[in-house]
Amino acid sequence: MQNRRSLTKILSITAVLLLGSGTLLAPVAQARDYPHPYQRHPSMYNGSAWFRPDAGGGAAHIRIDLSDQMAYYYRGGQLVGMSPVSTGKPGHRTPTGTFRISEKKVNHRSNLYGHYVSPRGYVMRSNVDVRRDRRPPGAVFRGASMDFMMRVNGAITMHAGRVPGWPDSHGCIRLPWHMAKIFFAHTPVGTKVSIVH
Repeated sequence: MQNRRSLTKILSITAVLLLGSGTLLAPVAQARDYPHPYQRHPSMYNGSAWFRPDAGGGAAHIRIDLSDQMAYYYRGGQLVGMSPVSTGKPGHRTPTGTFRISEKKVNHRSNLYGHYVSPRGYVMRSNVDVRRDRRPPGAVFRGASMDFMMRVNGAITMHAGRVPGWPDSHGCIRLPWHMAKIFFAHTPVGTKVSIVH
């Protein structure tokens, strides 16, 4: 019995290696294997991030779906791209509604969240909120990086960041770095953004 299990495991690993990293033919893990309600097996993102810059015509519109943690990019009503996102975690929910992109900035840093660092740049305290976490003596605040920032509603922005597969931000809409760059390049100020459950 033990030999049969070992052989099955070896054959499964070999099959996955032979199939290559770009094609998902191996079984996807069941939801029970990932207890967090929004966590997804990494292979489930294969094919879920794409953009066709030559497709569609008309005004751009970005739809953020909080339930499935996805961003959908439309032009003239036609879907031309999509990307996984990570939105606000409990206590920092991303607001729903219809908004417009009011500002864009390639390199941006948060003025609320980040790290306290020494004058030489060593992190003294990480993942701080300047409104409630006291600054250690001699430390300076370094805001969290928010590359390809597009302001949606006040402090709520879309930007590049960690996308673990569930809501994990302080309210912002994080995209994988390469998708944040693409969305940023094709989204003019004034673009409509709909955030729905």
